[in-house]
Formats: sequence, structure tokens, C-alpha cells
Amino acid sequence: MKRQKFEFIEILYYFTVMLSVGMFLMFSLNLYWHRNLLTILSIALLFLMIPILIVNAKRISKSAFIYGTFLSICIIYEISRAKTLYNYSVSNIFLASRQYIWIFLFFVLIYLFKNKQENMRKILDNTLNIFMFSLGIRAFTWFLYTLFQVELFPSILREFGDLWYRNEFSVRIDGTPLIIIGLLISTFFYFKFGNRKYFYYLFLILMYITFVNQTRMLLVSVLMSMFLMFVFSRRTSRLLTSLSFITIIIAFVYGGGLDYIKAYLNIDTGTFDMGLGFRYWELKYYLGLLANDVWKLGVGILTSSNINSNFILAGPSAVKMYLDDLGFLELFVQFGVAAIFMYGYIFYKIINLILRMSNDKYRVDRAFFIALLTNLIITSISLNIFGAQRSFSLAIVLALIFYYDYRLKNDIEN
Repeated sequence: MKRQKFEFIEILYYFTVMLSVGMFLMFSLNLYWHRNLLTILSIALLFLMIPILIVNAKRISKSAFIYGTFLSICIIYEISRAKTLYNYSVSNIFLASRQYIWIFLFFVLIYLFKNKQENMRKILDNTLNIFMFSLGIRAFTWFLYTLFQVELFPSILREFGDLWYRNEFSVRIDGTPLIIIGLLISTFFYFKFGNRKYFYYLFLILMYITFVNQTRMLLVSVLMSMFLMFVFSRRTSRLLTSLSFITIIIAFVYGGGLDYIKAYLNIDTGTFDMGLGFRYWELKYYLGLLANDVWKLGVGILTSSNINSNFILAGPSAVKMYLDDLGFLELFVQFGVAAIFMYGYIFYKIINLILRMSNDKYRVDRAFFIALLTNLIITSISLNIFGAQRSFSLAIVLALIFYYDYRLKNDIEN
């Protein structure tokens, strides 16, 4: 087996991955400190990257610098507004900024990829290995508690405070920020490189989503994304691809699929289950905050660490509301119109890459971006990729976008 060599920046990046997936929860280091340490390490890494980026600027997609600059302006502006509106302290600013700082790690990844497929695969393979180890610990913790009521790692079971239930009998554990991108990359690598390890990874992640994480939107989105990646990675005509897609939809509908969804969501006589009903209540409240032209600039970046901000974030009711239940709207409420461009530019770049990958040698890569785009669109309904539980994965998404953007522009093949 070929021995891997790691450079200092790469080792620090792997530590950020460990922190992002809660690797040290088993040692009772809670999520709050995981995120604080991840932020401090990310800031240190980004400072180390400044001279490296200056030297290597010509070997990095210009779009990466354009989007990074735009994102920086949006975040600094909304933090400044929030400081004025809610009287943020330095600590409040740090806590409100954490999830957005992690996103800029895409610059670290672009550098580590070095525009070479071998490097890209190595970095993401090691990322997957760390993620899968964390997922294994989580799954084992869930198994022991579900079957024997044994709390092996209480900090994992109570990652967000209290035990998290789907119903009174079924406890759930989060899949970390890498659950979606980890599955998509595993599927992509299996189709592209044919290594069975990635097939086992994608199968295990699917089992985790189904039985441990138990998130409806997540399962639906990844299954659709995997199906599209499979279809578009095959050497089939567009007509055959379209017919396959239509056939599956028809078979799903006539096979009782709609009745299954209706039963799964507990939709009966026009009423929703408690989860969906509560989200409607949250939606009504948060959209109400955007009246009187507030929608243009948003309410600023919110944090529960500040009493004034938390009053807006949690709502005036005795029952706490959660802005992160509302997907893209979480970003829109805080950033206003800028949120459309923050999301929209990502969609634009992915669509642009798909259109440019007309050559058959990019068939599998193109299928990956089709799947990624589909997943981003579907999950944006309830999962905000800029949110605290997802933003670390956005760094990987952006790194892949700008990595391929540069390679296509410069016709790099190795």
C-alpha cells in the first residue's frame, strides 16, 4: 500500500473535519466547544492561507475570489447591522459568525486539490474516512440506547441538549454536516473509480439516514439524487434517460406512492402532523418579521447568545420556534435579497459546469453535479446549506465547483 504524505495545512484541515463531525463528543467535549474550536482553527488556517493564495492566485478560479469577496461583504454588513440593532458584544459577534467562517475553508480545499484529480480524490477520501468513523460511533451509540437503554456516549445522544425523538419510541441522532455531501461523494467515487469501499460507504450512510437520523426530506432528496446520478452516469441517450425517469414516476404514482407519502406525513382530512403544522406556524412568524421593507436587507445575523437577538430568533410565544427549520428562508430572513444571490450563484455555477461538461470523459462528473444541484434544490425547502448544521459541507461543495471550473477553463486532464 502506498504511504500517504501529509503537509501541515492538510493535517490542520483534517482536524477541522474531525471537529465538524463531532469526533470528540465521545470524550464529553460538547457541541458548543466543538464549534468554537472549529472556528478558531478555521480562522488560523485562513490566515495561513493568505500568502499561499496570493502566490497561487493564477492557479485558482477567478470565480472563487469573486464569490469569496461577495460573501465576505454580505456577512460583514449583516453582522454590523446586527451589532447596531441588537447591541452585540465581541462574544456575540464571534458566535453569530462561526458558521459563515467555516464556509471559507473552500479556499484551503482548492489549494489542497492543486487542480489534480489524484489530490482531489485523496483529500476527499480522507474526509470520508473521518466522517464514516464518526458515523460508526454515532450508529453504535444509537444501537445501544435503542435496544438496551445504555448511554455509551451521552454527549452524542444529547448533542443538541435533550434526547431527539421522531416519536416517543424512536430516538434520533444527527448525521453531522457531512451526511449529504458524504453520500453524494461516495456515490460519485463509486461510479467514477469503481472501488467497492465507496459502495459500502454509500450503503451504510443510507442505512444511517433511514434508521438513525430519520429525516424525511433528507432521505427523499438523497434517493432522488442518487437515482439521477446513476441515470446520467450511464451511456444512454437523452430519450432513454427521460423515458426512464417518466416510467419511475408513473410506476410510483400507480404503485400507491402518493398514498404512502400521505400516510407517512400523516395527512388526513386536510390536517398535517404536529411537525408540519409547527413549521407552518414558524413560517408565518418569521415572514411577518420581513414586513415594512425589512425583506430588502433582512433582520441581520441572529444568535441565541444575545438576549435581544434571541427574542427575535425564538419568537414571543412560550413555545420556542426554530428558524433553521425553514431552509432557504433562514438565510433570507437574516440577509434579505442578498440571500437570493448567495444561493443563486451556487446554482448558476453548477448549471454552468453541467453545460460545459458535454465531453463524454466528464460523463460521471456531470452526473455528480446534476445530483448535487437536485439535492440542493430539494433540501433548500427545510435545510439551509448556510446554516450551522450544514455550512461546513458548503466549503466542500464550493471547492469542487471552483476546482472543476478552473480545470474546464484550462482544459486540464490529469
